[in-house]
Amino acid sequence: MDSPRVIVEEFFDRMEDDRRNTVGDLFAEDAVITLPGATFEGPTAAYEFLDFLAPRYEWAAKEFDRWIEAGDTVVSIGSLYGVDNDGVEFGDVRYVDVYEVRRGLIERLDIWNDLAADGVVAVEPETSTDSVEADVPSEEE
Repeated sequence: MDSPRVIVEEFFDRMEDDRRNTVGDLFAEDAVITLPGATFEGPTAAYEFLDFLAPRYEWAAKEFDRWIEAGDTVVSIGSLYGVDNDGVEFGDVRYVDVYEVRRGLIERLDIWNDLAADGVVAVEPETSTDSVEADVPSEEE
């Protein structure tokens, strides 16, 4: 079985080539992906994540600074660069990705980045694939 870092690097490779539509094969059925503005869970989490990213910028890529590996956890730290939706290049946007890989599949991916803080993407309200309704009393109660 491949090491957790090999699985994560395969994810990065697939994100940047014609195998992007196969990234879901690297995620567990009960995967959870969180990033600024959204959370995706379940067997379609990877594809919902990609759909969420699609309109946010023209393209983006990562420059890796360092990797931290501890058992099933892989942390990638570096910067993002690319072109925003207005055609303006951006760079040096900090990111940290934390992966939990078990049994050869990514079970959890937590993403932190400064895309909104640096003005590359708009700040959006939290999106989730979970539909939870709050129990809010009506004015009549």
